Amino acid sequence: MVTGLSQPADLRTTTRSLPSNATALAISLLLVVATVSWRKRVYYSGGVDPVVAAKALLSVIALALAFVAARRVPRPRPVGVHTVLLLFGYAALATFGAWSTGNVTASAVLAVRLLLLGTTVVLLVRTFPAFTVVRSVMMSMLIVAAVGVITGFNTAPSGRLIGAVPPLTPNEIAMLCSIPAIGIGWLLFTGRGTPKLGWLFLGILVVIWLTGSRAALAALVVALVVMLVQARRLRPSVAFVLTCGAAAIAYSLIATDIIAGFFNRGGSQNVATLSSRTIAWSAAFNFAETPWTRWFGAGLATKRIPVRGQYWDEQLLDSSWISALVQAGRIGVIVLGAWVLSTAVASLRAGREDRMILTGLLVFLVLRSILESGLLDSMPPFIMFMLISLLSDHTTRRSEVPETRWPRGRPSGHPL
Repeated sequence: MVTGLSQPADLRTTTRSLPSNATALAISLLLVVATVSWRKRVYYSGGVDPVVAAKALLSVIALALAFVAARRVPRPRPVGVHTVLLLFGYAALATFGAWSTGNVTASAVLAVRLLLLGTTVVLLVRTFPAFTVVRSVMMSMLIVAAVGVITGFNTAPSGRLIGAVPPLTPNEIAMLCSIPAIGIGWLLFTGRGTPKLGWLFLGILVVIWLTGSRAALAALVVALVVMLVQARRLRPSVAFVLTCGAAAIAYSLIATDIIAGFFNRGGSQNVATLSSRTIAWSAAFNFAETPWTRWFGAGLATKRIPVRGQYWDEQLLDSSWISALVQAGRIGVIVLGAWVLSTAVASLRAGREDRMILTGLLVFLVLRSILESGLLDSMPPFIMFMLISLLSDHTTRRSEVPETRWPRGRPSGHPL
């Protein structure tokens, strides 16, 4: 392990031989494009069509590029094995569970796709500096969100911001914007921010507000607070802006209905939305009809479950934890819980500045996972969760050399 500020000549040569940052960005962009929605309310249940084939092709191209890049590195960074084992274990559980529903093929295809995405993320971490990987994934999410917003601006009948190309839902746009916002917040809290980043952060908040995504905004605020309490000192300009922002929020809560109106969006429909969620969760707990399904689930292809006693027959799974219960059974929920807990513990053991962004991202993803799916699915949140799990692992952190750690001082590069 290299602990000094300089490196031996052979290690400097290794660092210079790393593939370019553009390669990391291209791979990350392929992963994000391959995992966002291309069709509205269409979920894979088997077979092959142009969209399925195109997404699979992009995933394979990303994996191939990551593999070629990894081959160019004489000494790839070691990564912890526990993340890989948990991923394989969860995918295997869900595939075994699919036998009870007779839908093994579709679930196996989704499991393979999940493993392809996970393998690509592992190769990225082994090949590129940690900061480069995080920055590339965040930039890719922001690029996809920007394209969706520009092409779909003002097209939502409900007034919420949606995407056209790709057809992103408001919640997807909020998720794709919130993760880069956490990266910018980390830079601002650690003294690396610039005025341009501050304006970009404000613009991202406006976009999230226009999506009307309450879960994403609430999770983002909590994540930023978690990072803020870990900051040792703030620049006077950042402290001033935070003070003014806190005063504005307090005034909005006390003297106006702006924030209350945002979170009470829909009026009486909020009760219906909450009711449909509780009905779906209740149906999920009673979904298993056999011990096999109860413990191993019904497979990753199970996105909807039957609902009884209502005027609708099926309900979409809208929580990562409820999805895990249905798709991978009780053992799957235990695996997911162990994965989240071990990642949280590992993140808290990282260095202070590393810990800030790792815990901030993890808090956002876990809070969002309560009401929205994607934490262990072929979606962008899984890419970031996999990345956090790998980067927080002691083996990965111990293998970092100074040039591959988060930049100190005023770096020439930043997550965005």
